[in-house]
Amino acid sequence: MDIARDIIIVIIAGLFGGLAAKKLNQPLILGYILAGIAVGSYTGGITISNISQIESLAEIGVALLLFSLGLEFSLKSILPIRAVAIGGASIQILLTVGLCVFIGNFLGWTTLSSLWFAGAVVSSSTAIIMKTLSSRGQLGTLSSLVMLSVSIVQDILVIPFMVLLINLNSSGFSAGGMAFPVVKVLLFVGVMFYIGARIIPILLKWVARWDSGELFLLAVTAIGLGIGYLSYSIGLSFAFGAFLAGIVLSESDYGRRALSDLIPVRDVFGLLFFVTIGMLLDPVYLASTLGVTLGLVAAACLGKGAILAGVVRLFGYGNVIPLAVFFGMIPISEIAFIVLQAGLSSGALPREIYSLFLNTVILSMLLGPLISGLTAPVYTLWKKMLRTSEIQTVNIPGKEMDRHVILTGGSLLHQTASILRHLRMPYVIIEPNHTAFLRGREEGYPLILGDPSQDVILDAAETSSARLAVVTVRDRIQSHEIIKALRRKNKNMRILAISVGDTPAGLIEKTAVQGIVNPDVEAGLEMARQVLLSLEFPATSVQNELNALRRTFYAPLIESIPEYGAANQLRDAACLMDMEWAYLKKGNPLTGKSLAQTALRQKHGVSVVAVGRDGQVISNPAGDFVFQDKDYLGIIGDPERNLDFLAFLKKSTPSPEDAAPKSRNPS
Repeated sequence: MDIARDIIIVIIAGLFGGLAAKKLNQPLILGYILAGIAVGSYTGGITISNISQIESLAEIGVALLLFSLGLEFSLKSILPIRAVAIGGASIQILLTVGLCVFIGNFLGWTTLSSLWFAGAVVSSSTAIIMKTLSSRGQLGTLSSLVMLSVSIVQDILVIPFMVLLINLNSSGFSAGGMAFPVVKVLLFVGVMFYIGARIIPILLKWVARWDSGELFLLAVTAIGLGIGYLSYSIGLSFAFGAFLAGIVLSESDYGRRALSDLIPVRDVFGLLFFVTIGMLLDPVYLASTLGVTLGLVAAACLGKGAILAGVVRLFGYGNVIPLAVFFGMIPISEIAFIVLQAGLSSGALPREIYSLFLNTVILSMLLGPLISGLTAPVYTLWKKMLRTSEIQTVNIPGKEMDRHVILTGGSLLHQTASILRHLRMPYVIIEPNHTAFLRGREEGYPLILGDPSQDVILDAAETSSARLAVVTVRDRIQSHEIIKALRRKNKNMRILAISVGDTPAGLIEKTAVQGIVNPDVEAGLEMARQVLLSLEFPATSVQNELNALRRTFYAPLIESIPEYGAANQLRDAACLMDMEWAYLKKGNPLTGKSLAQTALRQKHGVSVVAVGRDGQVISNPAGDFVFQDKDYLGIIGDPERNLDFLAFLKKSTPSPEDAAPKSRNPS
């Protein structure tokens, strides 16, 4: 029962640690690590009796964790930023290795020990970065995409580096010893991608035919762990094989389903892994080497962050992205534990150096989520200290703008800008991305290149005389900063914004936003509208149902601004007066009759206000107007009357089969 007792302790401790982290608005992983410290053998009290067995389960946990990260990662997703993801990560790794060798020489380590330290700290934790971004509502932003793509490429590149170090420890700095592991990794990756494209989809398709979720989950788990073990058996990393299997599987038709089925299993084993990490930390040893450990975290992690920020800026990413990368990629990757264990097992790392490196990795994981919260305040301070540079504009009207619209954000602005241009409404786009700025210039949009939260940029857009601003930035920090800056420049201007949080009312109270659009809600409502129309519900009834749902979703917004709620009620009332169009099919009971003869108002409670015929619209037809087949009648009535009239037409009009003449029996 020892192993069962240990697992129960780990899960309960992880639960309490996760609850504490959630209460403090921190990633659950942080709570798991602290829980591991609490139940570890170094702290006394309730402890794990057999850490080695838990470590074995944790090894499966890190494999499943990286397998799921591979499933979430798509090679297609990094194509737009492949230069910084691949090229930037490669440059950063080389520079970080050089930095770690310098640190090692300064502290008197051997060159090989310095290289093992570099192998441990060179990559950032994709799992912690993703959890931190998710907890702060920042997933999906450009900065998050850059960070996750770079960290995943780091994880891919660090494995051949680790294999290279293992060979260097046994064969020394020889050309063969350095080339062989790289060739082995490349061959394994090539074979895996071939198998992933040809064999794995066939296997999953065959399993999916049984329509058993349990069998499909077992098949997915077997593929991830099986390929991981295959990787381990040829001298590579167990976790690397699982990670590569996830990447390969993510490109198949079953990648999304595999991920959704695997998440519960991954989370349980992931808890075991991160609690085990906490168990490995010796608080007494950490206290005795705290100065050196903090120095290593500062020198290696902040140095790596500075290199990453510089590389990202070199590849053309500005504004908050370099700072987000600098602070957000502090935590060292989970693969570091695999690297350090390999270094200890191969004899390249003495136990004392191993423990020092291990504490450095764990401390970076604990501090990383906390340090990432500095991005917003530091970015705000940086903007205040930044000197104003020459503003670049294109297609801006020569005369002074007045009562115009200011658009800030991403791709969602193109549709709005196109409509405003078609209606000849004055507007200007503030575009922080230089590539998008050049593309917009070719399309003839009036553009200002710069950060829309900077006063000098807003002055160039003549914000003080604008009538409306539209903010479609999905990054919560950037969106809040832009809205506050707009409000400082123009207190009376209306502001519309994309929803960037669960409670839009809080944002409204602080910045007096007049309208918030939730993209997910609006997409769902549009889908519901098309479903109801496909079921032949009257358009007015459909609109009323959607308005009711919209009021429910936007209740915090309506309650926080009385005039917004009143405007919605007036809009709903106007929808009740919208025309319902009724089509007169061949054989309907109205054809050949005049409007007066049909007595529609008396019989059905609807009024005909327009008739569509041959592409023309006849408004307010007189009583002697005669209806024809294929006319469209524009009727006004309450929803129930409209629905009854449409049902009357449908019931009274014979179907094509009924209308066709019956063939006579020739006999």
